[in-house]
Amino acid sequence: MKRAGAMAVQALLAVTVMTGCGSGDNSLAVKEPQGQTTTPQPGTPGSEQVRGKDLLKRLDATASEANEAREITTFLDANLKKADVKTADRMLLRLEQYYDQLLPEANADFKRMLEQPGTAEKLRDLGLPLDVNKIQNDDTLKQWLLRQTEGKLALDTNGEGDFYWKIDYEALQKAYASFASDDLKAYLSIRAAESNKTFFDDGRLLIGRGELADRMLQAENYLTSYPSGHRRTEIKALYVDYMEQYIHGYRYDAVDESTMKLLPAVKRSYEQLVKQHPDTKTAQIVEEYLEEINRNKDVIYHPGKKGESVIGDPKRNIGEFWSGLRGRIDAAFHATKQQLEGRDKK
Repeated sequence: MKRAGAMAVQALLAVTVMTGCGSGDNSLAVKEPQGQTTTPQPGTPGSEQVRGKDLLKRLDATASEANEAREITTFLDANLKKADVKTADRMLLRLEQYYDQLLPEANADFKRMLEQPGTAEKLRDLGLPLDVNKIQNDDTLKQWLLRQTEGKLALDTNGEGDFYWKIDYEALQKAYASFASDDLKAYLSIRAAESNKTFFDDGRLLIGRGELADRMLQAENYLTSYPSGHRRTEIKALYVDYMEQYIHGYRYDAVDESTMKLLPAVKRSYEQLVKQHPDTKTAQIVEEYLEEINRNKDVIYHPGKKGESVIGDPKRNIGEFWSGLRGRIDAAFHATKQQLEGRDKK
């Protein structure tokens, strides 16, 4: 997402009235100047739209001058309650755009701070999860870190143990979901789960297959409930990532290397998903995959070449299923989107 262009703040149009004396009469009359209309007042048609435009302009102006994310979240804290749901959605969507602009700079500043002697060690000594309030003898670092968390950012580490800032979707959910539409509430819930614990890193699942299945089903529910959702593209991409790892993220812990068979516990997780959620698109795809597994009597791979690798290429039908997985997903959710959009038009 690119940051929205900065816009100048404009004041609401003022209501202009004129008083005049009728010829030969002392009564007062309130008249509009010819060709001029009044600004809608609260409770009148159009007033929400006017207030919404003003809030968005003020938000853009705040973001254009912001050096830290907390300057923008402070504006939201004070003003989201004044917005109708449609405007609140737009404000939150723009917040994500602003993060895209601010995060690279925040992480660049953070990297320079970590290069100072002893700084990285102070953070590593805190352990995980990080509690920056426990930093001692470095108030400059502590206060800078606290300002970032006020901006709804969270510290995380990559596979190499390096620190970086990311969007704290759980904090956004807690602070702002009550102002948003059901569409964005569902989106924030999905993002919060992923923000709290990334599902995959460095070739390895970081959550159990049961939790991964739950995340897939939550993403599916978003895609089917909101065919024109604000963040349909992003959730569709996340769903694809989930499904690919669920179906063939087998690098470490899913195959018995002595037989090349799928481990019974992994197969059971597939069977349980199909049994418990038979009417979902996810279960339909997994059931089709189970048919291919059963066709091979659970064998997934050919043995590897001696001296080169333990595991070889996947069995032909398994490999074909994997390579066609995205097409299956696209077909399933494209059909669902068309069906729901057709229903909504009736």
